[in-house]
Amino acid sequence: MNKDVFDLNSIKLITDSSCDLPENIIKEYNISVIPLNILFEDKCYLDGVDIDKKEFYKKIKNADKLPKTSSPSPDRFLKEYNCEEENILVISLSSDLSSTYNNALIGKNMYLEEHKSKRIEVVDSRTASMGLGLLVLKVAKLIKEGKDIDYILKKIEENIKNSFTYVVLDTIENAVKSGRISSFKEKIVQILNLKVIIKVEDGLVKVFDKARGDKKSLNKLIGFIEDAGINTSEKILAICHANALDKALKLKELINKKHKFKNIIISEIGAAIGTYSSTGAVLISF
Repeated sequence: MNKDVFDLNSIKLITDSSCDLPENIIKEYNISVIPLNILFEDKCYLDGVDIDKKEFYKKIKNADKLPKTSSPSPDRFLKEYNCEEENILVISLSSDLSSTYNNALIGKNMYLEEHKSKRIEVVDSRTASMGLGLLVLKVAKLIKEGKDIDYILKKIEENIKNSFTYVVLDTIENAVKSGRISSFKEKIVQILNLKVIIKVEDGLVKVFDKARGDKKSLNKLIGFIEDAGINTSEKILAICHANALDKALKLKELINKKHKFKNIIISEIGAAIGTYSSTGAVLISF
């Protein structure tokens, strides 16, 4: 085969279900998505396979206890590695938030014991939700353009350093239940009608700011775009919501009045992240 002829299948791209990419993008770029486990008291579901977003938000509303999440097993990655492509690229949820990255590495080592000719690269995205999703989309486009894996790995590193993800929580009830925010803070937030703003930074979820009410919290997100000092015309913006499409559309309208992005993608936060963000959360990544 002529090496100058590019084969779209020469690099297999794998991520996990925390990426929150819209289904049409996943299908268009043939991205393999490995589901995290969502554990309600009575049953374990594969995120996006056994339980969709609509069912998840309905179920979480009626649940007495917060569901738990767990990472895909190394065996699930092992099965995905058993493919025709000689080059495999895995981009995972931050290793500080999940053991998904480590399990992908374990699966890699298991597979390479018997298939030494393959090249498998496992990348820790250091982010979550559409922060991860935008990184995966960027890589998918580079693969489609015919870029080699070393070039892509270099671009991934650059993108991780220059990406931003912020989340406005409508309620911090689930974050308190999961131990990420103290119950004392929850009481203060409820009394003052404050919206807590989270930033995903250096692989961790950090309380970054607060605002009173929806309007001010959405304006804060727009302010963070301005503070980043980026050329928005060269960037894709992702707006992700937890069963709150009206809020996401309103935010898009407000952003369009001040900034011109290359493209704006609206998607819904899935079960892997929605377990902690709760219904009503809005996220931006760029």
